[in-house]
Amino acid sequence: MYKTLCIAVLLLPTFGLAQAPKATTPFSSPLIVAKAKLVNQTAAIPATTIFTPTQSGLYRLSLYMTVSKADAKSATSRDFYLTWTDDAGAENSLALMLIFDNQTPPQAFGGILPPVISFEAAAGTPISYSVFQNGDSDAAAYSLYYTLERLE
Repeated sequence: MYKTLCIAVLLLPTFGLAQAPKATTPFSSPLIVAKAKLVNQTAAIPATTIFTPTQSGLYRLSLYMTVSKADAKSATSRDFYLTWTDDAGAENSLALMLIFDNQTPPQAFGGILPPVISFEAAAGTPISYSVFQNGDSDAAAYSLYYTLERLE
């Protein structure tokens, strides 16, 4: 009897913990909702929808731009802009990334701000980007890579 009572006392908390409610999250790690690899682009990219959320949430865009073919005589630059809608309304980023067509390694990649931005996006409204060309067309080319993740 004493043995049975001791086992019951030891197992009771274990059963209680096993039945305790667990915190639920929609997913255990960020969910990739869109990604792209645009290699050797030579022109501007007009407003392009990356993703339209079905529910409001926190998103993170990781971005990389590089000059894949430089033009040493060029003064042309290319700017990456992001647009989305949050609780305040329509948002438009400053240039998140900037490259010049005459850049060469070890500095052929873009940068102004950190290449990652987190933002809240409202359901039913598109998350879009564009790449503006500042200057004349030239012999340069660039590559653009991005990944959009839903954080919550």
